[in-house]
Amino acid sequence: MTNHTRTVTGMAELYYLPPVDKWQILDALGAAAEEFDLNHRTLSVLRALITFLPGREITAELNSCIVFPSNRTLSERLHGMPESTLRRHLAKLVELGIVSRHDSANRKRFARRGTEAAYGFDLSPLAVHAAHIATTAQNVQINTQECQKLRDDIACLRRDLMEQGLPCDHELLQSSQRLLRRKLSKSQLVELHSLLTKHIKTSTHPASGTVKMSTNDSQNERHKQTESNTTFDSEENIAIDFHHRTPTHGETDTVNSTIPSQDTSLGDVLDICSEYKNYFPDQPRSWGELHRLIGRLAPMIGIEAPVYWQAERSMGRKVAASAVLCILERLPLIHNPGGYLRQLCKRADRGLFSLTPMISALRRAKELSADNLQNDGAPIV
Repeated sequence: MTNHTRTVTGMAELYYLPPVDKWQILDALGAAAEEFDLNHRTLSVLRALITFLPGREITAELNSCIVFPSNRTLSERLHGMPESTLRRHLAKLVELGIVSRHDSANRKRFARRGTEAAYGFDLSPLAVHAAHIATTAQNVQINTQECQKLRDDIACLRRDLMEQGLPCDHELLQSSQRLLRRKLSKSQLVELHSLLTKHIKTSTHPASGTVKMSTNDSQNERHKQTESNTTFDSEENIAIDFHHRTPTHGETDTVNSTIPSQDTSLGDVLDICSEYKNYFPDQPRSWGELHRLIGRLAPMIGIEAPVYWQAERSMGRKVAASAVLCILERLPLIHNPGGYLRQLCKRADRGLFSLTPMISALRRAKELSADNLQNDGAPIV
């Protein structure tokens, strides 16, 4: 059996081939299923046939491992698979050379009592072609790992291009993102990787900066924020609106005494961050529910999946999810949420990131909002 002809090409010196474990060879065949044009239904029929073989070893000697269940018995073991479907999958196994038929005169399957004569499906070809199956499975595993690495590298190249100033709606970034959603061959991934690498080497996109003024009716908040496509605020700058406020007469600055630690509880995070309710009204009841929510929310606010995965690796899952909620709270003031989170990841990789200033700033913002409403004579809600 080869993954080119899909059929048996010849018989080896059968007596010299070692026996194989029936479950190990089935696992290897499953790993290389696509290479041998097998689907999961055909593999399930093969698994059912193997269950009728006593013991675990399959030997390579011709007709040494014959199983003889009737179609009705096989159908029952396959949870009621229609016999017409069963016959089709059995024919496929025979065509591929994975099993062979050893028919009786009337094509019935049975074993003759008191003799070694048996008629049915011979599983010995699995042992005959075990080495080829195992090698193919190993090659598939290596190829899968190489493709995954290429995908990761391509995601990093896209990030680097955006950090160089290439607009997110550029055709190269858009088309590469669409391609990554598909199942690409290794050669296609190599081609895409080369294209992005070449673009990075020849890229001349300058970083352009703009100055924005953020104001509101409160005399306590007025600041200037500089944004660019390549340089983003650190987590301390999220709180810049509030770090420079001078306490009013008779007021003590007690915020620092209530700053949550890096291990902020879920309840504290959700109490401070509430903008997510504009997207998903139901409050998460566990960190697991929050992670699933963030997985859907992040792309909606401009944070691509690879960027968030990197944040989880750099910060930990809980801190990464909390950071995204904090970014959402100040979304109007953040020019590029994805780039912003990438910058925080770099700080986390250097051991310089803390969630505390972000949570502290948002907590103080709520206190300021409440103070302003009270001073204006409006009710505090």
